Amino acid sequence: MKILFSSGPLYGHVNPMMSLALAARRAGHDVVFATGRDLAAHVERFGLTVWPVGLTHAEAGGSQHGAWLNYFAQAAVPRAAELVPRALAWRPDLVVHEETELAAPVVAALCGARHVVHGLGLVPSMKIWPALVEAVGRVGAPWLPPADLAGRLPQATYLRLSPTALQPEVAPFWRQVLPLRPVMAPPGARDRLPFDLNVLPFEHSIHLTLGTVFTHGTAVLREALKGLRDLGCNVIVAVGPDGDPDAFGPQPLHVRIERYVPHALLLPRCRLVVSQGGAGVMFGALSLGLPQLLLPQGADQFANAEALVRSGAGEALANGEVSTARIAASASRLLADARFTDAARLVRRELAAMPDADAVLGELTIMQEQPVP
Repeated sequence: MKILFSSGPLYGHVNPMMSLALAARRAGHDVVFATGRDLAAHVERFGLTVWPVGLTHAEAGGSQHGAWLNYFAQAAVPRAAELVPRALAWRPDLVVHEETELAAPVVAALCGARHVVHGLGLVPSMKIWPALVEAVGRVGAPWLPPADLAGRLPQATYLRLSPTALQPEVAPFWRQVLPLRPVMAPPGARDRLPFDLNVLPFEHSIHLTLGTVFTHGTAVLREALKGLRDLGCNVIVAVGPDGDPDAFGPQPLHVRIERYVPHALLLPRCRLVVSQGGAGVMFGALSLGLPQLLLPQGADQFANAEALVRSGAGEALANGEVSTARIAASASRLLADARFTDAARLVRRELAAMPDADAVLGELTIMQEQPVP
């Protein structure tokens, strides 16, 4: 079976899809992963065939893009212009795309392929469905009538990553839903931690990051670092691919500042995660039963923070609440109070019970033998 995966050029959108893409390759399917050329090398590290298509994240506006749907809709137009002809020549049987990649639904319709929408975090609110349908219609207008696309979109299968501990069952846009266990992208064959964690002075470590998109939040990172570095733990900071570790000046031996650290290698060595609350790092920490302090910066991070706090597995501070003292107080509670870890472990058990990528691929393979709606 030919399977096309497609994602916008964002680590937090590419990485959640990697487990299913690698499962498909292990099963012997012909797999291609389409994304921006700025993420092409990252995907190639996993041994997958990559189609670099469309704009880079910076060309599409970067973290200053404003309204999220405008960013994804505008980026989808040039992506579709490159992706559609390549896909029509290749003719995939199955098209899997993350929920904000709006060119791939057009590809699925044109190729007569089964259409799968890969979740990223919490299930999107039905409130955005009309705007999403309209945006896909604009992207596909050169090839298909918008009404045709609008009728096809609900027929897609949605892969839900969010456990009920974070989000009760909700009605998604899509009529068929399969749960899929969210996992951290495995390390590539050449991935290594950029330092030896064993030589750092403390037994326990804290990971601090604002992710790979909201890298302009340097002031928040500085304040958070000041609040964390006197807690008797190593502090591992990731400032993003475009960040500058040297901008933070000299640091004590137990603090390491890097641009990018593979979470699959680092998080199992941590006791606490302090992050922006992107779904990838939040699910990654929960899969290990780790408490978290979230400092949401934008996009879905505020909803993620609310969900995590409701679950009891962590705390959250808005930007206006971030200070050295409040970060230190919150992190100290999260490290000392077993109730946060207990709640995180409850979520971990629910995540572990969800079907893994191999099981979900099996379901999709069975569905592929049925007529495409």
